[in-house]
Amino acid sequence: MIVSMTRQRDLTSSEWFHLVQKGADAQDIFSAASHRSAYEELVDESFRRFGIELHAYAWMTNHTHQLVHAPRGGLPEAMHRLGTRYATLYNGWTNRSGPLFTARYLSVPISSDAQLAQVARYIHRNPLAIVGTQRLADYRWSSLGALCGRHSVPDWLATGVVMSGFDTDSYERYVLTPQPSDRIGHGDLPPSTPTGCDEIEAAVAAIVGRSADDLRRSPGTVRDDARILMITLAVECRAAVSTALAERYGLSDPRSVRRAARRGRALASQSPAFAALRNRVLVRLDHAAAADRGLVPPDPGAGNRQELRRAS
Repeated sequence: MIVSMTRQRDLTSSEWFHLVQKGADAQDIFSAASHRSAYEELVDESFRRFGIELHAYAWMTNHTHQLVHAPRGGLPEAMHRLGTRYATLYNGWTNRSGPLFTARYLSVPISSDAQLAQVARYIHRNPLAIVGTQRLADYRWSSLGALCGRHSVPDWLATGVVMSGFDTDSYERYVLTPQPSDRIGHGDLPPSTPTGCDEIEAAVAAIVGRSADDLRRSPGTVRDDARILMITLAVECRAAVSTALAERYGLSDPRSVRRAARRGRALASQSPAFAALRNRVLVRLDHAAAADRGLVPPDPGAGNRQELRRAS
C-alpha cells in the first residue's frame, strides 16, 4: 500500500545532509549498549542546542549514520560538541587516550525527495550484515524499528518526512526489497531485481540531458564522464558480460570495458562532480525500480530537479 502524499512548504536542499561519523583507523566507538545510549543522549542535547532535526539514524560498531535537517545552520558546531563530549566519555570508560573519531565527519548534501528516501533506506539497511533481513527492523540502534512500530519513537526523532507516502508496512517493504544499487559492492542481486543496460542508459541520459543513442555511439571514453559512468555502472551491476558491453558501446575489446570501469571507479573517489553524478543516477535507478514494484509513486524527476518538501 502506498499512502497518498500531502506536502507543505519547500525546503532548501542545502539544509539536508547525510552524516557519517567514523572511528579513527576504523576503531570501535561503542563497546557496550550503555555507550550507544549515552551517545543518543548527547545527540539529543547537541542537536536541540543548535536547532537540528534528526530524521533517520543507525549506530554501528565503528561508525554512525544520521539523516539531518539543519534549517538554522550550526551543523559543524553541533557535530564538534557531540564528538568531543562523547570521545571524552568513551576514553574514560575504556581507559584509552587520543582521538576517537576521524578528523572530520562526512557530510553529503541532499537535493531531492528521491535522494532523501534513498539515503534513509541506505541508513536503515546498514545493520543487515549483523542481524539479517528478517530481524532488520528489530535492530535496537536504528530508527527503522521506531518507524515500523517495533519500538517507541524517541522524542528526538522526527518521523514525518521519511514516512511521507508510507505506512509502517509499506516502508518496511521499501527498505527490505532489493534495488539496483544494492548490487554494487555487495555481490549479485536476486533474479527478481535485474538491472540492464537499457535502464542504466536511460537513467544516465535523463540526468545529463543526452539521448541514450548518443551515449552509446559517442566515440571513446577519455573525456566523456557520462559515458564512462554508464559503462562503469553496467559492469558493476553485471548488466552484461564484457564482450557484449564492448560491442554495445563500440569499444575494441573486453579489456577496454574493464579499463573504462576502472577509470570510473577512480573518478568516483577523486572527483566530487563525478561522484555526485554517479549518486544522482543511482538514486534515479533505485527510485524507478521501487516504483515498478509499487513501493513508491512514479516520479520522472527522481534524483534530478525535484524539490524537497516537508510532509504534513
